[in-house]
Amino acid sequence: ERTAGRHTMSMGSSMGHREEAPAAVHAAQRRSSIVGAAGAGCGAEVASVRASVRVQSRGSGWGSALVLSAALVGLGAVAGEGAPALRGLKPVPSDSIGRTGVAAAQHQLQFEPGSSSGHQGEMRLRSMETDLEARMVALENKVTKAKNAADESWILMSSTLVLMMTISGLALFYGGLVRVQNVLATVMQSFAIACLISVLWIAVGYSLCFTEGSPVYGSYTRFWLTGMKLEGHNPLNTAVSEPIFCMYELTFAIITPALIPGAFADRMRFGPMLIFIALWHLLVYCPVAHATWMTDGFLHKARVLDFAGGNVVHITAGFSGLVSSIVIGKRTGYGAEQFSAHNMLISVLGASLLWVGWCGFNGGSAGSPSPRASMAVLNTNVSAATASLSWMFTEWALRKRPSVLGIISGAIAGLVTITPGAGYVDTTGAFIFGLLAGPVCYFAAQLKHWFGFDDALDAFGIHAPAGVLGGVLTGFFATETVTGEGSGIRGIFYGDDGMQLVRQLYGIGVSIAWSSVVTLILLKGVDATMGLRVAVEDELIGLDMAVHGTTMAPSWWDSEAAKMLDTSHKSRMSGRGSMELMSSRDGTEDRRASSAV
Repeated sequence: ERTAGRHTMSMGSSMGHREEAPAAVHAAQRRSSIVGAAGAGCGAEVASVRASVRVQSRGSGWGSALVLSAALVGLGAVAGEGAPALRGLKPVPSDSIGRTGVAAAQHQLQFEPGSSSGHQGEMRLRSMETDLEARMVALENKVTKAKNAADESWILMSSTLVLMMTISGLALFYGGLVRVQNVLATVMQSFAIACLISVLWIAVGYSLCFTEGSPVYGSYTRFWLTGMKLEGHNPLNTAVSEPIFCMYELTFAIITPALIPGAFADRMRFGPMLIFIALWHLLVYCPVAHATWMTDGFLHKARVLDFAGGNVVHITAGFSGLVSSIVIGKRTGYGAEQFSAHNMLISVLGASLLWVGWCGFNGGSAGSPSPRASMAVLNTNVSAATASLSWMFTEWALRKRPSVLGIISGAIAGLVTITPGAGYVDTTGAFIFGLLAGPVCYFAAQLKHWFGFDDALDAFGIHAPAGVLGGVLTGFFATETVTGEGSGIRGIFYGDDGMQLVRQLYGIGVSIAWSSVVTLILLKGVDATMGLRVAVEDELIGLDMAVHGTTMAPSWWDSEAAKMLDTSHKSRMSGRGSMELMSSRDGTEDRRASSAV
């Protein structure tokens, strides 16, 4: 039946003509590809059943009916239900045996003459035709349900992995890199941002990003998820239900602004930070995501490639972090003191969780558990591992020793770089992505020392250059062996004339300009109305105690910090400065405070 339309039946020698199979047979033939696909998932190799029927009969119209009989025999055998009793028909098995034990793939059916069996045989064959059609429909439904369940499971698992990246991976990664008196404040930022964006997303964010509206924003049709149905679908991914699509995209919306605090760690007030992040989500993330991924977005129409968020996530967050670090200013003592990570082990655990979660970040962006998703996950691992080594060897050559911070920073650089091209390039491309990501991001992370801005945790130094590099390299290494033959998605090294690289540069430029300008406006507005930066004495005490009232510092620091905090509040009320506060301490207390700071 796989060769639809080729079946012809030889009638009796007295008839001398050929007759086409009925409509039901053609319908069965059209479904043969679906039935064949069911073989792997349902344990049935229906596609191997081939019916070749030669009929010898005195009556007309039997040929087409007997084709259905043979197909029904094969279907029953494959489904494990046994062949139906075909009274009035005498099967003569051929030498052909189907795959995996499906026997009698070809049948030579001979009608046993008899004047009393003609009418009864025709009725039986009509019943078989109806039965076969019903079985085909039932099998189609089972295949569809099985495929939908697989798609839903993959996106559900990917959503969980990406959510883990923020509230576990990023929180630990950033938390280990700051000083001990700011650990809880840093973790609190990641956790609070996850909560804040989750509420904004169902209220307006999802609708602004993933409904059709304008080239920049979606419509209001999904505000508060109005109109979303359990069995509905978003046009971007009809393989899964809209609720799980909404959840998956939410995890991207969460982690993007959570990257920015790495640039202004240790010095921004908590309340204004939340206001800034909420506005940034609505005015930066939503329009860039819609323009890049939604079918009516202007960057999508321009054919800018961004598989999983090189522009939408990393470039916007990275350049917004750069603007934030400049507007808020340097940490007190930056350049004069050495600010060392308080617990590198925590950062290694966080980086490890980020690496694992990134498999869902890039793999889930394929939309279903497909070969392309597998390639995206493989590319993710290859790029991360290669970038870790290239950063490590670069640092080793220049500083004469490889550091733990260097190798985990290299892994993050490789993960960011492969993000825009994970589903467009092959493993050779992924290797080149990672090989270049290590040294490029290593030197980019030194820019803060050369130009004097305080990018505390290298939110800009890693995410911005890696996002740009990945987008550019996609214009060189995209290949139709991954994107699909005839897709037209290929880079310069695979036959493109350079236009895809131009499109990539266009998308990168738009993302940089939009995120930088809007971030600057938002920060200036929040600073003018609420104030962005904590007081100097609160910064010296640490945001854990000053803002949140608790700390992970040693027990003696709790009492000292509480005294300093109380005195700092009194000094602010009386107009005395922080220098008076510190000078009022005796030498022992000053030494303890400076060691903790």
